[in-house]
Amino acid sequence: MQIIILHGNDTVKSYERLTKFINEAKKRGWDIVNDKIEDTPSLFGTEKLIIVRDYKQSLAGSAGKIIKKIPGTLVIYSQNKIPAATLKSLNPDKNSTNFVVEKFELPVLLWKFLDNMTVSGLHELIKTQPEEYILAMMAWKLKQSYRTNPTPGVGLMISELAEIDVKSKTSKADLLLSLDLLLSKKISL
Repeated sequence: MQIIILHGNDTVKSYERLTKFINEAKKRGWDIVNDKIEDTPSLFGTEKLIIVRDYKQSLAGSAGKIIKKIPGTLVIYSQNKIPAATLKSLNPDKNSTNFVVEKFELPVLLWKFLDNMTVSGLHELIKTQPEEYILAMMAWKLKQSYRTNPTPGVGLMISELAEIDVKSKTSKADLLLSLDLLLSKKISL
């Protein structure tokens, strides 16, 4: 039994990693079981890849006890960080090579930029992140802000981001220049 845990708030990278596991299992002819822990071996002797997306529900009760008896590979995928206590409970043998944890975190620079969106911060961030991803994260942050405190200024910025997105996808505007202009206008307000 091999246990692989994929977790963290960078869902793009963690999902890409999960997809690689699934594709590799398909190439090898493995059975793929989604969100169900079963300890019975395959009738035809093929390996199993078991993918658990809701670890709290799937590993509760007796399922958590049979985890070590599972034939094959178990991948636990979470779009959030899994607490250290949960990770420890899944791997009581700290020296085991059959237990792998891969943590996918968004860069600190991105969070700093989202807390204080400036033109200089944008240009620093563009060195490590794609423009489209930055636009999506800006929109996410503004939507979160708008939900807690709906102000006309934030609503206007969300509308402008949507317009920038459409124009950049239809080749009517350059994405980076449009984001520069938006942030410059925000500073001058």
